[in-house]
Amino acid sequence: MKKLAFLATLLFFQFTNAQDSTAVETISPITLKKNEIKFDVLSLIARSRIHVSYERFLNKDFAIGLSGSLTKSSKKEEDFENGFNKTLSQYEINPFVRYSLSKSAVSYYFIEGFVSVNGGKYKELKRLEENGFGYWEAVENNYTDLAVGGALGYKLYIKEKFGIELFVGVGQNILNTDVSPKYVQRVGANFGYRF
Repeated sequence: MKKLAFLATLLFFQFTNAQDSTAVETISPITLKKNEIKFDVLSLIARSRIHVSYERFLNKDFAIGLSGSLTKSSKKEEDFENGFNKTLSQYEINPFVRYSLSKSAVSYYFIEGFVSVNGGKYKELKRLEENGFGYWEAVENNYTDLAVGGALGYKLYIKEKFGIELFVGVGQNILNTDVSPKYVQRVGANFGYRF
């Protein structure tokens, strides 16, 4: 009888100890690193656009950041000069907020809300007059607009330092919609370093 009581007590403590060990949450060392700098390789290759980002991790679920891009594509400039495109986007500055949809800090999906201050050149037809004769001419001007949008993405860390990030999203310009592009794309493949 004493042996049975001893075994029952031993099993009881074994199960309660097992319950406690599974309840302890393991913390990944990557959560101690709060900053990340990223460079978008996809935009550079596909759109001749330099795009860099900084992201600050507030906690395991939320992050804020700022990204900026400059476009310098001779093909797009040529299309704009020849009248194939009405607008030529030249820069973007995007503050963003991200929410992690996964529990893991090393590999996760996220949603993003962003605001885009974007600008560039646009052409419009204007009726001009010279020596009493009227004529139409494409006049080039600059535009600046503000877009609000969202994105979805996936992030993976290698050796808890090097990040690979894929994201896709869209925003809509809301201020100068008569001269600026209606939509702003947010697409990229970032490679980053977390510290």
